[in-house]
Amino acid sequence: MMMTMLAWLGGAIGLVVTGSAVLLAWTVYSRAQAEALPSAAPEGAAAQTEERPENRPSLSAALVRQAGPHLARWTFFDYALLVLFAVGSLFLFTDLLAVLRDAEQYPPYHFAYLLCGFVFTLAGMLMMLVRLALTIASIRSERPLPAPDHQDHPGHAEQAQ
Repeated sequence: MMMTMLAWLGGAIGLVVTGSAVLLAWTVYSRAQAEALPSAAPEGAAAQTEERPENRPSLSAALVRQAGPHLARWTFFDYALLVLFAVGSLFLFTDLLAVLRDAEQYPPYHFAYLLCGFVFTLAGMLMMLVRLALTIASIRSERPLPAPDHQDHPGHAEQAQ
């Protein structure tokens, strides 16, 4: 009964963490796409604020610009991911000890289940390390992304009042 309850709890936490990661990726992508693509403005405003295509940021630059603030923060879900990794690894390790101790009591495919569990757990922690590396690289670069130059043509310059 207790193992079933722990499995349900771990599964629920895993789904919440996975859902938050997908939501974060979708939010960053949609904001970057809106920044990189021209917005639908009324006709009068479109003529005044229309940018040339070469002045608009690329989608990859917009993705980096949008993802930076999200990667720099340590959130509740990062802690939840670490807890999932620790608890999942502990369960897998104790199960591996039990299988190694009494191998004849377990079916042969149980080793494959354990191997998949270790691979998925380590892949999740690898993604966390990739996030850490990207965050450290963006902080160390200390060079801001180039801002679009809106004053390259005399007609686009801001006029003095």
